[in-house]
Amino acid sequence: RAALRNASLGGIVPIGMGAKMYKHVLVAIDESRTSTKALDEAISLAKLHGAVLEIAHAVDESVLQSFSNHGVTLVDSDRIQHALLDSGRSVLAEACAKARAAGLAPRERFLASEDLHAADQIAEAVTQSGADLLVVGSHGRRGFRRLLLGSVAENLVRKVDVSVLIVRGHD
Repeated sequence: RAALRNASLGGIVPIGMGAKMYKHVLVAIDESRTSTKALDEAISLAKLHGAVLEIAHAVDESVLQSFSNHGVTLVDSDRIQHALLDSGRSVLAEACAKARAAGLAPRERFLASEDLHAADQIAEAVTQSGADLLVVGSHGRRGFRRLLLGSVAENLVRKVDVSVLIVRGHD
C-alpha cells in the first residue's frame, strides 16, 4: 500500500487518508542532468497519485532578439533558431519516451516564443493546463553565475499559483 512520510507527524500517512492527491503534474524540462532528475521525480509522483503527467519544454527565442537589440549580429539567426527548435523537440520526445517506458501516457507541450522568456511560457502553460503541481529542476547556481543566468525555477515560484516542487541538482 502506497504511503507518504509526514515529517510533522513523525510517521507514515497512507495515501488517501489526509494526504494531498495530485491530479495533474506538469514538469518543465531542458537538456540538463538536473532536468532529468526532475522528470524522474515527476514520473514517480504521477504514478504514485494516478495523475496526468504533462511534460513541457520551452524554447526561449527571445535570446536571439536580445543579441539583435544590442547590436550583435548573428551570422545565420534563422539556422540558429531552427537548431534551437529542433533540439527542443528532440529533448521533449526523449522525455515523453521515458515516461511511456515507465507505463504513463504523457501529454507533451512544446513551447516557443520570440517575446516570452522560458519562465513566462511555462507559467502560462501551467495556467492553461490546469496542473496542480509543477516540477522543475534547479541548478543550484550561486553568486555571479546566478545573477548572470537568472533562475527559471525561482521565477516560476513567484509566477504560478500552484505548488512547485524544485528538484535540486548541481550541473
